[in-house]
Amino acid sequence: MKTRKKPTPDKIRGSARVLVVLLFCLLIASTVSTAAAAGMHNTIQEYDGAGTCIVCHQQAGEDFVTSIHNTWLGTAEYIDGKNGTQTGKLIGVNDFCIGVKSNEALCGNCHAGYGLLENDFSIEKIDCLICHAPDYKKTASGPDPSINATEAARNVGQPTLEMCLRCHATAGGGDNNKRGDLELAMGALNISKDLDVHMSAGMTCQDCHTFVDHHVSGRGMDLRVDDTDVVVSCDNEGCHDPLPHANGSTYNEHTDRIYCTTCHITAYGKVHTVEMSRDWEHRTPNDDNVLGITMYVPTYVRESNPAPIQVWWNRRSEIIDLADPVVFNSDGVLVMAKPSGGIDDPASKIYASRLHLGRQPWDGTYLLPFVTMTVLMQDNMTQALFESTGNIYDPIQYVDTNRYMGIFHGVSPKEDALICDDCHVDHKIDFEALGYEVEKDASGNLISATKPGESLNLADLSSDDTQKEDTDAQSTSTPGFGVVSALCGFLAIVYLQLRRK
Repeated sequence: MKTRKKPTPDKIRGSARVLVVLLFCLLIASTVSTAAAAGMHNTIQEYDGAGTCIVCHQQAGEDFVTSIHNTWLGTAEYIDGKNGTQTGKLIGVNDFCIGVKSNEALCGNCHAGYGLLENDFSIEKIDCLICHAPDYKKTASGPDPSINATEAARNVGQPTLEMCLRCHATAGGGDNNKRGDLELAMGALNISKDLDVHMSAGMTCQDCHTFVDHHVSGRGMDLRVDDTDVVVSCDNEGCHDPLPHANGSTYNEHTDRIYCTTCHITAYGKVHTVEMSRDWEHRTPNDDNVLGITMYVPTYVRESNPAPIQVWWNRRSEIIDLADPVVFNSDGVLVMAKPSGGIDDPASKIYASRLHLGRQPWDGTYLLPFVTMTVLMQDNMTQALFESTGNIYDPIQYVDTNRYMGIFHGVSPKEDALICDDCHVDHKIDFEALGYEVEKDASGNLISATKPGESLNLADLSSDDTQKEDTDAQSTSTPGFGVVSALCGFLAIVYLQLRRK
């Protein structure tokens, strides 16, 4: 039997030197690559729109030009009643700034191109800097005059939280107006775990919203078009397991019907208050604005740290566009966007959501677009409607609207997640709204909640009947760390083991 020779000290030192050299080369390669890219952009003499970028990035430009970020229009796949039809933000209607049709100039401050005023979405009109340059500002037709566009182009890089949030956190005209779970504070250098555990760990938007040929993955309850076929979900490969809790935990028995956000996002609007409603009929003068002039703003209601509501969702939605006739729900309210699904739909799960209320003009059949700046500056809705539609409406009719939006960001630390008693004893979940059969006492307190056709009373289960989460729950991976860093760490471990021998 042959015996294995023990490595000599010289061989060990030689191997260690090789590993050190490899580690050093990897670090140098990463640094040189970054420096080379920075140096390449430093040679830009003058930024001339997309033409400056596509000299080197032609394929990226050709990919991006067909993306939803650019076109704001696509073919619906998961919108009930609209499958196979063209829809999107470009022809949609909302309860914030109403629609692109009447507010192209305002919408163009974020749209990733310069051709919105003419609906020109060609490659020459792309604005690469809105996603890739720090501290950048734009208008509908070009870079904002207040910034040095050439200097911005010399500093481009991968999108950061700040770059994404300057548009997605300020949608609807201001910080935390629209989405509710995205606010500018999430773009700070240091983010607390209480605000969002993923962002505090250094994760960026594209760690979850992966890009395929410059098309971004992900969709929400009120989004009309998907840009890729990739599903963004907590239990995606590389994130959290479909059974993310400790072995034997009762919580794992809920994951087939309750989505992670229901328990792990307990509040939104954590730093900046979130807009809950916007009434365009009743307006008030406001002198406290950046323009320093009197503006006539709609009546807003804002809240701090509201709790999400719960809804069933099968990842399909019902959403109306400007060309769709108004249809009221049983409460006499027009629902502009809502999730599809229900208690009897096996494809549905309970998700965290929020409900935004609105009040806006209509003609008895359709919602009406109007120029919001005319209302804000002149307090003249009649003129604002005329500028958009060419018609005089007198009197102006208004209708109550609402919109459901999923809450996906602002995940709290696991110790703050909902536990059994929160739903089954304290009734933080609205069983009645979710379609359960409920019984209440004379004071309106919940006595029983049962799924139709079943007898188990979900309203009086306690932690004695269920199993609380094991504090030593299995850890889950956190994506978003570079390959070079991982290789460096691996080589360092091997080096230390050789040194130990």
